[in-house]
Formats: sequence, structure tokens, C-alpha cells
Amino acid sequence: MIFRAKVLAAAVSAILLSACGGTDHQVSKTQQAVSSDESVTEGENKAGEETHDHDEEIKDVAGRLLVTSSESNVVNIYSAAEQSLIGSVGLTYAPQYAYGSENHRYAILVQREQGIVEFVDSGLYKEAHGDHFHNHEDAPGNVSLQLTSTKPTHVTVNEGGIAVFSDGDADTQKTASVAMFGEAQISGERSQVVKLNYSTHMHGAAQARGEYLISTLRDSESDSTLPSQIALYHAHDDHFDQDKVFDVTCPALHGSAQNDTTIAFGCGDGVAIITQQGESFSAAKVANPGSFTEGMRVGALKGHHAQEQFIASASNQLFMVHPEDGELEALEWQVTDNHRLSYFGFSHDGEHIVTLDSAGKLSILSGHEHEAEQSSEHQGEHHWEVAHEVVVTAADLKDMPKDHSFSLALSYAEEAVFVTDPIAKQIKKYDLETGELVQTIELDVIPNKLVWLGIAKSEEGHNHDH
Repeated sequence: MIFRAKVLAAAVSAILLSACGGTDHQVSKTQQAVSSDESVTEGENKAGEETHDHDEEIKDVAGRLLVTSSESNVVNIYSAAEQSLIGSVGLTYAPQYAYGSENHRYAILVQREQGIVEFVDSGLYKEAHGDHFHNHEDAPGNVSLQLTSTKPTHVTVNEGGIAVFSDGDADTQKTASVAMFGEAQISGERSQVVKLNYSTHMHGAAQARGEYLISTLRDSESDSTLPSQIALYHAHDDHFDQDKVFDVTCPALHGSAQNDTTIAFGCGDGVAIITQQGESFSAAKVANPGSFTEGMRVGALKGHHAQEQFIASASNQLFMVHPEDGELEALEWQVTDNHRLSYFGFSHDGEHIVTLDSAGKLSILSGHEHEAEQSSEHQGEHHWEVAHEVVVTAADLKDMPKDHSFSLALSYAEEAVFVTDPIAKQIKKYDLETGELVQTIELDVIPNKLVWLGIAKSEEGHNHDH
């Protein structure tokens, strides 16, 4: 992997790869410090002092929306509040995937086939000043940092940092690699991007947790491009040392997520659970339930620091993973007939689960505690039910532009979700509490990927000291 400044079986692997990427951006807070200096300061201030923000001069309190357009290397940034275009930024190539950074200041634009990851500065960020923060609103623009590798594919974003997993290539004998960094490196405040180089190619996954990286291992003699083991790595300057290989196997591994204390990986036979207690890490396994039909497996996961449960997808169905109980529980939700699941995840505060399918059905689920919570073995866990369902468009789906689909971005400033409508060339904003359409943004381009960027709403009850 090069860093420089810039002005299962093969069939199973292919199926899973086809579902990779996209605007799969979910920030989960962890017990490890984030790799950005200003974010560490923010966490320390929240834990030890009463803080307040100075936002009287900020117009875009609702954030900004970065929109990609298919086959175009230009991304457009819109003001969510003013519903207007405020800037356009050119990249080297058209991005296949788009994500937001851990504090939502930067967009991460992955050009997989060309092996390039570039970044765009939204211009919205907060800066620590003693016991308070100053909010800044600048024009969006390019960032000098550029990452190059072979087929960067899975990007995971957490408070503990960003991990970019690059698959490598079997045909050209290019090996897999992982880059771990944060907003401090993107901004240039720090120059050190920590990298892990493998000895073989692999369609793997990695999760950053401060100075630690939990990443996958693949036997170079395996016929599958998917890994089957998980290892713990410790960052030292510009490289990693391997601390241990966990004794739990994870055949046909695909998909990962984390919450405050736990990291989860999807396996062909269940979900591997890695638990962190301080500097100690242990592994366990949640087996697939008997209700799984032949060929069903967990292929994607989502987590949230306020939730002990994980959301898992398997064959267009959703399940809640209970690490403590070792259970997979079916979620009361169904995909539209003859369509596929496009997105699922927690809202910014973990109070809702949001899903979107390829028919444009947006579902908002609310959680409530089990009725017998005080005596139940599921104490503290939520039972989730569909509160609202809306269809994004009434248009004939046959009019969907080629190679496009509905996509969404969750706001981290309010209880809202933004959904693209490529048919109408619009972005539609829905209230998570009511399910109502509250805003429509008209576009001059057909939207492809969508990322929310801006200054996140503070979570008063979250303590970063564990």
C-alpha cells in the first residue's frame, strides 16, 4: 500500500462482493480513544467539564449532503437547510463507494477499480477551546491526502478510527492490506497512517479501536477469497504487530461491526464475537439458529455504542444478535416481494433502526424494553417494531436510471434520514419520529451515493470513560 500527497467458494465470494460498498456509513463509539486530537479533547471535555458550543454564525446546522453522480468524477455538496448547491469538487475518478469520517467532517470517496481513496472536506467542524467548542463553517474543498492500494473495498468508520481494507488481486498477485487512520491524518494534523500488509489476497474486513486493529486472516492455500480467522493487531508508529490469533474460527467471513465493548464478524456458521475489557480481548461464537435454511449466513452487521445488540442481515432478512445470550433473533420486518435489502442501520442515537429496500420502501423501527425487563434475561435490551413505513416514490420503477438505486444517509444532527430518488432527481428528508416527508431537495444531477456531513448533535448521556 502506498500513501502519498496529491494537488467460500468463488461463487460465494462473488455474491458477497456484489453487496459490498455503498454508503454504508455507521459511526459506533468505542471504549478506545479516537485517533483525532480534536476528538480526544472533545471526549475528555465531555467527561470532565460542562461543555457548550458556539454556533451562532453557523448556517448549516442541519449539515451538508455530498452527492455522487454515476460515471462522474465530480461530487456536489448541498446545504441541507437551504436546499441549495454550495460547492462541487473534482476527484481523480468516479467513486464507487462513499462514506463519512468519524466526526463527519470529511467524505471518504473510494475508487476501487483504480485503487484510490480520496477525501473531501465538508467545511463543517468543531474546534475545542478550553471548556467549550467553536463551530466552523468553511467552503467545501479537496484534501491533499490520497491513499493508493489494490482494490480498496470495505471501509469501517468508528470513534476508534477508520479502517480501509484493500482486497489485493489474485490474478496480479497483489496482496491485501489495511490502512488505519482518522480525521487528524486526513486534515494533515498528523502524518502517520498505520498500515498492515498481508502476504496474500483476501476479501476481508477490519475494525479500528484506537491503538488496536481487529482484522481477518486467510489461508493462502484456500480456494476461497474469504478469510476464516480473526487476529488482534497493535499499532506501533507506521506498522502493526500481531498480538494474537483468536481461537474461534469464522469460515467464509464477511461483514463486521462494533459497539462499546464488542466487535462482531459474520461467518458462514454464525457470528464471531470479540469482547474487549481494557487491554484484554476474548472470543466466542453465536451459532446460526435452526431456522436458517441451507445457504443462509450472516453477511453484514451494524452496531451502535448505546446498544448491546447488533443488527445482522442474512438472505434479505434481518436479525438481532444478542452476544451475551448467544442468540440470533428474527426482526419483525420484511423486504418487498421480489426486491432486495439496500440499507439497514441504527439512527445516530441508537433509538431507531432504519431500513431501505430496492423498491424504495423506507422502514423506521422503534425499540422498547422487554415488559419483564427487571427479571428478564434480556434486561436492558430492546424489542424492535416497525413504527413507520413509507414508499419513497410512486413512479414506475422501470424508469429507474441504469445502474442506479435508492440510497440514504442518516443525519447526526437531528432525528432525520435523507433518501435519494434517482427517478425524480431529488433528495427527500423524512422525520424519524413521525415518518413524515418534511423536505424535498431538487437536484440538477441524477443522485447515486449520498453522505451526510456536518457537526453532530451532542449525546449528553454518553460517558467516554469506561
